[in-house]
Amino acid sequence: MSYIALYRSYRPKFFKEVVGQKVIVKTLQNALSHDKIGHAYIFSGPRGTGKTSVAKILAKAVNCLNYPINEPCGKCANCLGIASGEIGDIIEIDAASNNGVDEIREIRDKAKYLPSVGRYKVYIIDEVHMLTTGAFNALLKTLEEPPKHVIFILATTEIHKIPPTILSRCQRFDFKNIDEKDIAERVKEICEIEKIKINDDAIEAISLNAEGGLRDALSLLDQVISFSDGTITQEDVHNVAGSLSSISLSNLLLAIYNKESSVAINILDDLIENGKEITRIISDLIIALRDCLLEKELVLEKNKYFNISNLLSVDKIYFYIDILNKLQNDIKNTQQKRAYIEVAIFKMINHKIVHEIDQTEMILNLKKDIESLKDDMIKRPKVVSKEKDAKTPLVTVDDIALVLYSGDKDKRISLKKGWDKLKDYPDTNLKSVAKLLSKSDLVAISKDKMVLVYDNLLDCKAIMDKDVKKDVFKIINARSNLINDYYAIIKSDWDILRTVFENEYDPNKNPRPILPMLDLKLYKEEKKDIKKAKPDTVLLAVEYFGEDKVKIKGE
Repeated sequence: MSYIALYRSYRPKFFKEVVGQKVIVKTLQNALSHDKIGHAYIFSGPRGTGKTSVAKILAKAVNCLNYPINEPCGKCANCLGIASGEIGDIIEIDAASNNGVDEIREIRDKAKYLPSVGRYKVYIIDEVHMLTTGAFNALLKTLEEPPKHVIFILATTEIHKIPPTILSRCQRFDFKNIDEKDIAERVKEICEIEKIKINDDAIEAISLNAEGGLRDALSLLDQVISFSDGTITQEDVHNVAGSLSSISLSNLLLAIYNKESSVAINILDDLIENGKEITRIISDLIIALRDCLLEKELVLEKNKYFNISNLLSVDKIYFYIDILNKLQNDIKNTQQKRAYIEVAIFKMINHKIVHEIDQTEMILNLKKDIESLKDDMIKRPKVVSKEKDAKTPLVTVDDIALVLYSGDKDKRISLKKGWDKLKDYPDTNLKSVAKLLSKSDLVAISKDKMVLVYDNLLDCKAIMDKDVKKDVFKIINARSNLINDYYAIIKSDWDILRTVFENEYDPNKNPRPILPMLDLKLYKEEKKDIKKAKPDTVLLAVEYFGEDKVKIKGE
């Protein structure tokens, strides 16, 4: 016996086997139980959602010898005869190939005759929207004055193409896409019956690729069984379906988020070389971003994109989706799909809106940090430490504030023009200090003071050394007396101070905004005089080797 496809082997034969259409099934079962059967039904909805199967079950139920009953018994002569195709009272017609007036007139003429065995003649017309206008008009006459022994069940995937005159004479049932969870349960059940080895991730991938159609899910399962050599994996499903794994999508989104253009393009190249269609890549990216958005707005039990959703802001997700939606429309009428998706990736990385979103996010995060710092300072009990209080700060927030209050933008721009030349300073005696100075970012300058920003505290301490300062003044004031002092702070502290200043500064209302009192972590280091109260041997060592070479154990 030849192999029978899974979707045919496991087509529902009873209402209880129908997946994902509980409302429709319950309505029809109640109508059957109370003998309130209509003369015409229209079943609309996506492909593979059970329209034709439910129509056949309904046809069997109305002709069951135990009628009225909410479920065909499946055992009586009529049920068995209909199932085997021996009883000709159930007539299936494909409107795609029988869509003319003559075919419909023939149906109308034959409908007058009584059923041969059953209680009703049932006409199931599939893809009824394919009928011509004349055919619809011919069908309308029968629907207006139907014989009592005839039931019409019209099935369609495009309900909008059905004339209103037909719709108004039928009981309409809208079949919905079947939930991924319901599809996964049915696939798992069939795999257990058929003793098919499959991973849970693979079942999930099948249900996702089915896009709401159980028939599509079982057809895909059939293909994957033929493709796989052993236990069916998620990767097997993606290879057969041409879809993308969550790992590939996460890697691509992560490269876009990190602004790694070459990495993103390489991932795209690999996907295309592995046979992934560009249209599928785009749609899968949109679905992945949808899942990221759901993760941010709702707490999901399981999310494949948890890590990337934590990185992406809601605004950035919306921006990415907008670009991909536009891309879907743009590639419909072009042969250069690859070029279009590459441009879209560059846009997702470098568009000015992305930079604006990044800037806004940084400011919001800094504001949160500042508020958290303020709350922490209010709540934290003040502990007086004699050791710390004894230290004298090299730079304070007030010092930075005074420079910002009287900042000279033009002077800063002019001075920064020669900043890169500091790396190759000609004076060998000042070369090392000039190189240290070049590592800084000159962020503000007033009439006689400037603020330098470093990535780390060690460079700040080095540039603030009093001997180093003398050399810095020689470099900066080589041609004219520009400054007489400067301050250095680390970038994280500067970001907080700058953000507060920029957000609260107003030349008319608030020209001197109050900055948060941060510990800038730079203090004068008191050098110990080891000559005081030391043994003669220590004093001799200091005199002979030098104070900087002598270290006393235990101090």
